[in-house]
Amino acid sequence: MLVFHDNGDGRPIVWIHGFPHASAIFQPQVPIAGVRHIRVDLPGFGASKPPSGILAIADYSREIIAVLDHLRLDKVIVAGVSMGGYIAMQMLRDAAQRIEGVILIDTRERADSDQAREDRLKTTAEIEKNGVAAIVDAMLPKMILTPSRRDAFREIMMTATPAGMIATQRAMSGRPDSSSTLRALKVPALVIVGDHDPIASVDDARRMAALIKGSKRIVIDSAAHASNFDQPEAFNRAVTEFLETRFGSQRGSAL
Repeated sequence: MLVFHDNGDGRPIVWIHGFPHASAIFQPQVPIAGVRHIRVDLPGFGASKPPSGILAIADYSREIIAVLDHLRLDKVIVAGVSMGGYIAMQMLRDAAQRIEGVILIDTRERADSDQAREDRLKTTAEIEKNGVAAIVDAMLPKMILTPSRRDAFREIMMTATPAGMIATQRAMSGRPDSSSTLRALKVPALVIVGDHDPIASVDDARRMAALIKGSKRIVIDSAAHASNFDQPEAFNRAVTEFLETRFGSQRGSAL
């Protein structure tokens, strides 16, 4: 089973990290009040052991659903950043009856383009040849705009294993388009994006929000791809307001 962290009391949110992150990127969200924060480490990231073979996005979804089964959670809000968003959208297909809300963070619903798949092959080759550090250092400025927060984020990224990184690149390259999944969504949804995200753009967020009836879209100022870590105060306010408005959750967070 995946390593996970379970903190707080209230409505459960399952936080799913992206590439090449770990559950620790959601530590700034733990102060959000009235929430049970369940943060998972995907295979080969954080404290979870590396995968032993090829994985698809559906395999990551099943791993997280197994955590929900272990915790005996029938209903959760699922929140995913970047690749975590791809997994969240897969969970909507795999276990829609268990999801009562969705938070899509700096992600997109479209499948990879041919160019994106080619780029992932190059990234995989780079990891196989030179390991983790070069990829981490190349991606870090795209993840975090705020210089004072980069060292802490890099430390988290460096917990990634080569096997974990390679598996996620292959899984993401084969993921399906999720447009129809979002179009059919009938639970409350929040779409969040950093205004300086060079990977999943404001236009991507706008397009996703337009697909989801009744969704809310928030642009976080002065934030890059990991907007939750880059500008946690603004991010937490957006999530708190969403929870209060759509679920009647307790307002406020200890920021």
